[in-house]
Amino acid sequence: MTCVFPLRHTGAAVLLALAAPAGFAQTPSTSTARPAAAVAAPKNATPAVAPSATPAVKPATSAPAAGSSPVGPAKAATASAAPATPAAGAAPAAAGSAPADPNAPPPPPPPPPLSDIIFTNGDILTLDDKRPTVQAIAIKGSKIIAVGTSKAILARWKSEGTEVVDLAGKTLVPGFIDAWGELSRLGLYSVAAQLQSPPEGRVTDGAVLLRELRDWAKGDMARRLGWIVGFGYDESRLRELRAPSRNELDGISSDRPVIIVDRTGTRLVANSRALALAGIDRNSIDPPGGRIGRWPGSKEPDGSLEGAAATALLGALPQLAKDERQALIQQGQTLYLRNGYTTAVEARATADDLALYTQAADAGALKLDVSVYAEAGSAAAALKAHKQIGAKYYKGHLRLAGVSFTLDGTAEDRSAWLTQPYQLPPPGKPTRYAGYPLLGEDTVGALFGSAYVNGWQVAVQANGDAAIDQFINGLKTAAEKHPGKDHRPLLVGAATIRDDQLDALKTLGASVSLAPQRLGLSLDTLTRDALGTERTARFSPAAAALDRALPLTLHNDASFIEPAPLDVLTSALKRPAGTAQQIPAAEALKAITLTAARQLGEEKIKGSIAVGKLADLTVLSANPLKTPTDKLGDIRVIGTVKEGVTVFGGADGGVPITR
Repeated sequence: MTCVFPLRHTGAAVLLALAAPAGFAQTPSTSTARPAAAVAAPKNATPAVAPSATPAVKPATSAPAAGSSPVGPAKAATASAAPATPAAGAAPAAAGSAPADPNAPPPPPPPPPLSDIIFTNGDILTLDDKRPTVQAIAIKGSKIIAVGTSKAILARWKSEGTEVVDLAGKTLVPGFIDAWGELSRLGLYSVAAQLQSPPEGRVTDGAVLLRELRDWAKGDMARRLGWIVGFGYDESRLRELRAPSRNELDGISSDRPVIIVDRTGTRLVANSRALALAGIDRNSIDPPGGRIGRWPGSKEPDGSLEGAAATALLGALPQLAKDERQALIQQGQTLYLRNGYTTAVEARATADDLALYTQAADAGALKLDVSVYAEAGSAAAALKAHKQIGAKYYKGHLRLAGVSFTLDGTAEDRSAWLTQPYQLPPPGKPTRYAGYPLLGEDTVGALFGSAYVNGWQVAVQANGDAAIDQFINGLKTAAEKHPGKDHRPLLVGAATIRDDQLDALKTLGASVSLAPQRLGLSLDTLTRDALGTERTARFSPAAAALDRALPLTLHNDASFIEPAPLDVLTSALKRPAGTAQQIPAAEALKAITLTAARQLGEEKIKGSIAVGKLADLTVLSANPLKTPTDKLGDIRVIGTVKEGVTVFGGADGGVPITR
């Protein structure tokens, strides 16, 4: 049965994202789907003109004869199976007609339709190089069974019971696939204190940031959580070029934990109460894959934590009940579905995340596919208990893809690890300052080795070219020790990657995932303070990757609450600097569909519209390959279809499938 979900928009690191009330979830959390046919049609519905406002065209049926009862098909079948009993006053059977045999078997049920759904009358972009566009497609169950011309598809595959969806000039594309994201954390991010800088927020300096935290701390959400949390700050875009300190957060509250999470989700600042709950003090040592910030000339923590150190702190925070923490997954799912995604990723997941996702999958609460990358330092061991791990297996729309870890920070805040110094060093740093690594060589080698021994895919965040060298060396060593298997390793970020490193990734069979929106958001800081004009022009070099036929995916920048795929496309097509690194629209669209499917090892079942693949589809208000670049952001997601089932319908009617 198809279900139409009228989803509505509402609007840290790992364990932090598991603590919002269930009331914020917008996607249904049970597996019971309401058949779309049972949903009342809009009062003002008109005959099929634009499918976004009307039911799908259904095969014509004859009107009931005068005086007959207008029963539905199910009731009619029941009546025909029962012995005929003349009603009082009814006319006798016509002379010469044979009486009904009360012992005769009921008539056979009608044959199943040749296809369940046919899409036609719109732009259908298959992203299949052999047949880039078609006029119509037919779906049976969860899969696409035919593509071709409208005339041929309707003649061969339309029968009684087939829903014919008139796209009315809209565009059908493969469902969007997120190669790197944080589905459950989006739920918390959407209800936490919003600390983004313009244009996506209003925090311009530390004073505004602290005011936003104070205002949020007075609300119901802070009361329910028991701690104060803000998300999205970017110190490279604050007037002071630094985040607030531990002492400044103590001014917000001394008896409740106060935490602000940066736009990447990998760094945070905590107040003294939060540090105490986590047991972090002057005697604490940096965990593998993490860093505890210290006051200059002292061992005393200054409140800043990175990587695994941030995760360790978050594990000590007060937690809500599991059913309320499940709401975060549902809220994140809502945001993905409304933006046309049919496959999402949960990156840097903890063992607790895995348990929560397993619970959601077992309850049938996942409406799109979720691939989970466990945090290598803390959750890798939990993968061994999950038999469904692997490129081919989903259970309840959940799959465990592999492990992930982080090697450095970002170039914008000058925490990425470079081979050449930054344009200007941060305050208090030497002239030759070039960032720093989060992990030592031995630790990196051990993490890669563990992943390859266990057959796990590995996804690593590294932005500075020195950190990318570390990634390549670790990958090369692991591949030499464990040859012969296609692990499809993924490099995430790669903001300052060099040409020779792109060549090395190609040789090693790796893919790269870029966040093109970062360049526009941080152009001034990158040019003035971090990289200078020449290196900024090569920031996130998408064209250089495509020139080498290196598998390229694009992901949404974490500072945006909404995972907006059309904004990602716009940023890749029209750069504010380094126009030589712009890429064609068709390649950008593949980077969030077909190539992303390949990265997850699912290109045989997803990523393009082709016979035999899953009916994972997104309906757009306009064709992105025909739309001017500066208008791509105006394209709306009209509907999202997962395996032939409508999982999101837009405000103007969505995808009118009623089977």
